[in-house]
Amino acid sequence: MQRISLRSFLITLLVILVIMAVLLLYLYYILSRPLGATAVQTKQMKHLFSIYGYGTKPDEMLNRPTDVAFDEEGNLYIADAGHARILVFRSSGQFLRKVGQKGFGKGELMEPTGVTTSKDGRIYVADKALSKVVIYDERGRFVSEFKVMVPFKPHVEGGKLYLTTYGHVMVYDLKGRLLTKWGERGREQGEFDCPTGIAVGKSGKVYVSDTLNLRLQAFSRNGELLWVKGKPAEDIKAADRKFGLPCGLALDEKDLLYLIDAFDNSIKVLDTKGKILATLGKKGVKEGEFNQPSSIAYDQNGVFAIADKFNDRVQVVKITVE
Repeated sequence: MQRISLRSFLITLLVILVIMAVLLLYLYYILSRPLGATAVQTKQMKHLFSIYGYGTKPDEMLNRPTDVAFDEEGNLYIADAGHARILVFRSSGQFLRKVGQKGFGKGELMEPTGVTTSKDGRIYVADKALSKVVIYDERGRFVSEFKVMVPFKPHVEGGKLYLTTYGHVMVYDLKGRLLTKWGERGREQGEFDCPTGIAVGKSGKVYVSDTLNLRLQAFSRNGELLWVKGKPAEDIKAADRKFGLPCGLALDEKDLLYLIDAFDNSIKVLDTKGKILATLGKKGVKEGEFNQPSSIAYDQNGVFAIADKFNDRVQVVKITVE
């Protein structure tokens, strides 16, 4: 009888300890959640989750994430510019690995501004500070690199690597051999000033966020200018600005364009003729709000990742635009 009572006591004690452990974990979760964790939800944009890093130490947290990309399996790649590395997460937000390290040597990074992947799993990283594009394999091992003057955003489509630079759009094969390029630095239509976003449609049309010219430009597969929306402004407060600061760009399977407007702290949804259909988001620290976001990437089923740069996080959201 005494043994049964002792056993019951131990079981009860174990249950109490488990409950206390769960409560402590929950308390830790609540206390360690970043400020503004309460999500702002709208009919057109639902916040799913945010990534602030892969741990709680300063060097494990995101620091000015600049770009995002998805691979064929839905894994999420983040250009963590402040820490000079690429971080890889599963579509659920589970951390997988780090790619690259800070330095000036081959395969090393100083300021990764853009990242993309190919169907075979290779990772392409544009490093603005070192004026190069680095290629890693699917496990993050260095393969090769090539020099490009001030690269911003790489994008793989149709077996080609498209790259925006300070004044050009450049097209390479997947080994980094230049095939063609167009544009030059300037303010005239068809020219560029530090374009930081690019999307390529299945038909071959190329859409470019001409960032410092405050406009969106569309080209044929051969670089012929099709249309322009927006124009350079003499004043940052100019009333006729169509965009505040157009940055990252993504295209979904419905041929809708999703443009990050950093100074407006919003996502502009446009058709492929440049007509704005919706404006989503606003400035703030809550989930679903932004602080000068810089990039957007599309996965599938309306799911997007946004590099919320000055909130030091990446937000994963579901967008529905009728």
